[in-house]
Amino acid sequence: MTVNNNCKKIYKGLNSRIFADFDNERGVDSDIVGLAQIDEIKNYMGETIFLKEGDYVYLYMPVDEILPKYIFSEGFVIHNPYEFKPYKWCCKLTRELEYIEDYESRYSNDEKTLVAKSY
Repeated sequence: MTVNNNCKKIYKGLNSRIFADFDNERGVDSDIVGLAQIDEIKNYMGETIFLKEGDYVYLYMPVDEILPKYIFSEGFVIHNPYEFKPYKWCCKLTRELEYIEDYESRYSNDEKTLVAKSY
């Protein structure tokens, strides 16, 4: 599967992202994270997302319980490649981990508003 990096990036805020613990698989593989044991997962707003192989997902993980600080990444849903991990679905990351502030700073308010209105 090839990723076209020439495509315009679309802003995905915290509300539409799904949780992934980026630290779980880091010792085994730096660009794969576990997502779910079943076909559905909830996004940040509690909406159900049905996972299938090849879906492109946007991820978040809280990094501070006191201050609302998050790290983001994104990638493709894949079947769990590890026999010793309890997941059905994992994510093959296509971007480095980045803090929410860094991600947000790459988009103008107009780009953020345009995406919000399209839902």
